[in-house]
Amino acid sequence: MTDYEIFSAAGALPVQDVLALRAWLTPEKTLFTFLGDDGEETGGLTYRELWSRCEAVAASLALSSRPGDRIMLFYPPGLDFVSAFVGCLMAGRIAVPVNLPSRRRAERSVRIIQDCGARLALGLSAQIDEFRASFEGSEAADMVWIATDALEPGAGAPPTSRSAVDMNAVAYLQYTSGSTSNPKGVMITFGNLTTNCRMIRDTLRLNDESTMVFWQPHHHDMGLICAILLPIVIGNHTVLMAPNTFVRQPMLWIELIAKHRAEVAGGPNFAFDITSERYSAERMAGLDLSRWRLALNGSDIVRPTTLDRFSDRFGPHGFRPETFLVCYGMAEAVLFLSAGPVGQKPRYAAVDVDALEQHGQARPPSAPEKERLLVGCGEPSWEVEVAIVDPETRRRLPDGEVGEIWINSPTIGIGYWGNPEESRRVFQARIAGDSTKIYLRTGDLGFVNPDDFQVYVCGRIKDLIISEGRNLHPEDIEYSVVGALAALGESSTLSCAAFNAQQGDEQLIVAVVEVDRSLKRNLADRRPEIERAVRRAVSADHGVSLHRLLFIPPSAMCKTTSGKVQRGLMRQLYVGGAIKGLEPAEAAA
Repeated sequence: MTDYEIFSAAGALPVQDVLALRAWLTPEKTLFTFLGDDGEETGGLTYRELWSRCEAVAASLALSSRPGDRIMLFYPPGLDFVSAFVGCLMAGRIAVPVNLPSRRRAERSVRIIQDCGARLALGLSAQIDEFRASFEGSEAADMVWIATDALEPGAGAPPTSRSAVDMNAVAYLQYTSGSTSNPKGVMITFGNLTTNCRMIRDTLRLNDESTMVFWQPHHHDMGLICAILLPIVIGNHTVLMAPNTFVRQPMLWIELIAKHRAEVAGGPNFAFDITSERYSAERMAGLDLSRWRLALNGSDIVRPTTLDRFSDRFGPHGFRPETFLVCYGMAEAVLFLSAGPVGQKPRYAAVDVDALEQHGQARPPSAPEKERLLVGCGEPSWEVEVAIVDPETRRRLPDGEVGEIWINSPTIGIGYWGNPEESRRVFQARIAGDSTKIYLRTGDLGFVNPDDFQVYVCGRIKDLIISEGRNLHPEDIEYSVVGALAALGESSTLSCAAFNAQQGDEQLIVAVVEVDRSLKRNLADRRPEIERAVRRAVSADHGVSLHRLLFIPPSAMCKTTSGKVQRGLMRQLYVGGAIKGLEPAEAAA
């Protein structure tokens, strides 16, 4: 096959067929390298080795389940998950990747099992007994388990042809975080997945020499697509590390990017914040980041200060501002919707804060002190149509007005598993006066700037804070709270959740801050000063009063497995009286 034929086939075939093709053409090339806590190599897979392991999983599933069965995947970070997931695709079973069912997370796992009707699970032999114990007394107690690490890898050569795959069939279920309700399983088809991987490959200009370094959870959409399935499609070498390793040692991620001369690496905005804060010139001495071509920044609100600070810190090591590639996407559309342009600095939009909050309009600032700088989340892929719609009237809004972001794209999933009513509401929305197309309601508020064609995301509809007739985005209040604490010498990466809480006829604004050791210690001596500084910052930045400011212990903030604060859940806990905040005596302890 010519290079062009391989390139074309990899963009049109389902992932499992691309793996068979690459295992046939480049069997000994290393596809994945997995690293331990200190950056040491703990495992690796060539294309042939991965195909052989996937074949063994598929053969086992063929004997123990039927096509279309949902298969739960319970794996720690590592390479065993990859063969289990792709093995499900090869066997025509619907993969359901989830976080490990520890005692604390067992309830969520049980809800997912009940929702999708799974009766079979894959895992590692050393952990299955522990998983069984976590499900005792639940409806998942009779789950059948297969230890995939005990399967004998297939010995045959990859086939040169495979049976046709129904591209409209469901390939896997991507479960949402479920912060305020039962998790919902997005049904992603083989066609959705194939198209999105091709879109990412083409938009980011990736090829088989585009080495990547990722740490995201494998059951999260960014980790699953960018770190695991996309490498198979483009035929590259990808270096993986565990999420907990990144959290403990964020600078190790930067060192690995330099060591492996990676072109692509990225994460949510907080990843760039925490690496900037932990920066050490001594530790970075001699490291070269000039090969880093794409620093993907997505899945959360992106801040101009984050981009500027990271560029300042790592610029002396070869990092360029145009390396940043701010992206927008979501699990309901596989992952990717907009990004770039590649090789250019991120776009900014300066908007008037009063017009934004009071009228939902993105106008130029009326005065310097009214300016708010927003970061563009890229240009929509050519296969993606973005519409800005009034969420109440469902009418299309003109340029410059903020509304709900609606998406029409071949990568949009076909709905939520077993939830037709919510599927119709979210996946089959129609713009008033236009019955020709259906759209995905993203739940995000934003606008498209006609001057640069960028998608600008302001926040989530369900998280909006209403105060005195104004629509405030919690991310902005949280940013002011953390910024005020940073100005006092505290960490700039503290977690904060801001939300409304009803008290009588009044909507209160509440902010909850998760302390670290430094802040906890300083609260004992400087609490009034710290609280005054935070309240003044919120008032100065947004013209509203912060009614309640609570400090909670380390690890008490509810977050998704990808690190996002679960505001809805924090609000529920606050309203239910479960969040009290540290008392002065506790802060001193």
